[in-house]
Amino acid sequence: MRVYHEEQFGPVVPILAFDTISEPIDYMIHSNHGQQVSIFGKDPDQIARLIDPLVNQVCRVNINSQCQRGPDTFPFTGRKDSAEGTLSVSDALRVFSIRTLVAAKQTDLNKDIITRIVRDRKSKFLATDFIF
Repeated sequence: MRVYHEEQFGPVVPILAFDTISEPIDYMIHSNHGQQVSIFGKDPDQIARLIDPLVNQVCRVNINSQCQRGPDTFPFTGRKDSAEGTLSVSDALRVFSIRTLVAAKQTDLNKDIITRIVRDRKSKFLATDFIF
């Protein structure tokens, strides 16, 4: 199905079933695109196990929120073929210097998830005590 392999900008988003978590991660590893991914869940251990492999594939990991453009204070970046041809040389150099972003809506559940991941050192990437 072609829509499954095209870079998504909406309003159509393909949804596929999978049997193991390694299937969608393997798909992302082999995909030519890498702007964002969304993780939905309540278990900090499961979410933390997904953050580490995903930050090497996409530039933004959303926790319990849909992929989105803003807020404008966040960088708009892409990995692999995403955003190709849209950046100048100086912009491209800046993009390579920008760290991947983990974002979540400001809810009590998400604050608790992120706090537990950071406090208990569940993620090598999300391992700072400074959270926006």
